[in-house]
Amino acid sequence: MAEPLAPRLLDRDTIDRAYPLVRSIATGITLDRWGRFARPLVSSRSSTRPRGLMTIQNTAGYILGLYGFEVRDDLQVNRTLCVENIIIASIPGRETIWATVIDAAEQIAKLHGCEAVRAGLQDDLDPSDRDRGWLANSFETAGYALEGVRACKRIDTGDSAHA
Repeated sequence: MAEPLAPRLLDRDTIDRAYPLVRSIATGITLDRWGRFARPLVSSRSSTRPRGLMTIQNTAGYILGLYGFEVRDDLQVNRTLCVENIIIASIPGRETIWATVIDAAEQIAKLHGCEAVRAGLQDDLDPSDRDRGWLANSFETAGYALEGVRACKRIDTGDSAHA
């Protein structure tokens, strides 16, 4: 039987515990940059537009999955839970971690009266490109429809502090 996994919100005191997982996927992100990204998300206290970082942990407390979430208004779907920056450890059993991510996101959506969950994946978090087909199939198996195109152009600000 697979080890039980549990979703747990990240808080200000546990931000650094998630960094090894972030670093394993996005090697260019420093601990300082991770902290500057994570602190505002975990400090949000809005009851109408909650946001945060959710982890997926095993019984020993190791963080095996992570994603950011925010409740937003969507023009077509109304109240929507937006899930981004999904990171899953590249270990055996990652399908179970993924299923726990999906289940936890859907529970958050229900809790906050959302009519949809919209998930965004960033290619730069998995430069190998080997997981693209697996992820698409996993979304579709969980009842999600792949929709639209998302584009990003990086702007050179000349500010190395964003590294």
